[in-house]
Amino acid sequence: MKIYVEGYGCTLNIADTNIIENSLKEFNFEITDNVEDADLVIINTCVVRLETENRMFARINYFKSLDKKVVVAGCLAKALKKKVENLADLLIMPREAHLSGEIIHEHFVEKNKKENTINLEEKLKYISPSLITPLPICEGCIGECSYCIVKVARGRLISYSREKIVKKAEELINSGTKCLLITAQDTACYGFDINDNLPNLINDLCSINGEFIMRIGMMHAKNVGDILDDLIEAYKDEKVAKLLHLPLQSGDDGVLKAMKRGYTVDEFISIVNEFRKKIEDLTFVTDIIVGFPTETEEAFENTLEVLRKIKPDYIHGAKYTSRKYTEAARMKQIDTKIRKRRSEILDKLRRELSYMNNKKYVGKKMKVLITEENKGITHNFKVVRFNEDADIGAFKEIKITDAKTFGLFGNL
Repeated sequence: MKIYVEGYGCTLNIADTNIIENSLKEFNFEITDNVEDADLVIINTCVVRLETENRMFARINYFKSLDKKVVVAGCLAKALKKKVENLADLLIMPREAHLSGEIIHEHFVEKNKKENTINLEEKLKYISPSLITPLPICEGCIGECSYCIVKVARGRLISYSREKIVKKAEELINSGTKCLLITAQDTACYGFDINDNLPNLINDLCSINGEFIMRIGMMHAKNVGDILDDLIEAYKDEKVAKLLHLPLQSGDDGVLKAMKRGYTVDEFISIVNEFRKKIEDLTFVTDIIVGFPTETEEAFENTLEVLRKIKPDYIHGAKYTSRKYTEAARMKQIDTKIRKRRSEILDKLRRELSYMNNKKYVGKKMKVLITEENKGITHNFKVVRFNEDADIGAFKEIKITDAKTFGLFGNL
């Protein structure tokens, strides 16, 4: 049986797509890059925003129009199960990614239906090495955000054991990985369920022999407080990319409370300031939602004011979209035209701030991992382009000669 696999979404979902493919190979299914040749299609889905959900259903309907068997995997399958199962031939939940080969074989070859035993740590076995490799460290979260549907899809926190994560990381690095993307819905809450924590994990990963860099994925600010000092110490290791991805979501305390984010603006700023004080060349990335149901014009202006104060290197801006099963969906919604206008204002500011931050690197020499021809990532995860030839996978020192809004340019 030939299978075409298509994946969407965050770094965690990218890892799951890789896991699905390797699980299929274990059962000798042939993976094809051409959907026309496929007997069956697996689409690993994302559901974080309404636009994304609509795109997922459009792709599912497209595959059905090709008269293909369609398996829907990932967050859409779990969060909107009743809606999806009317279209799909089979559903695979996010926590079943590593069982995909077994599930497909039972359903379409053996034509049996049985309950599968789920051991989430088995997911790690199905991650294959590449130059840049996503490495999941836990599943689910402990958040209560009033707008988020992902917690419906991914469930409550289950952390993988530190020993198994480190063992897998060592295997990947020995097989050629030069950059680990440490990923989860919220990396900051890693270990809270097993009496462990993220700094311990980072320290153990840094002890692995070899030249590599690791990027620590998105962290929820409310979970950083208890581990802040140890986390900053762990970040000082040269193997840790100097990037902090800490979503603010709103710069207004009233909106943050309605969002159930669990921190205040001042608490958030304090975390960022501590990192910047102790980590040189820190790249600070944040996320902002505009048009949340309780966001007044004053609240939006407060957000802009906070952003001008903390000056993120990069802002992921998103217009709020109502998600089924969430508390925020039951609130009075803001007009879409207002959301659009605020999004445009935010986009202008984020470009100004990104360019301003990038300019300060002109004239500096920076360590860069060459990721593709004439392109690499710096020690603080800035994208840099250059004209000279360099071996992909090598670490080189590059002098920055120019800066643009979302990237740097330099010479070897």
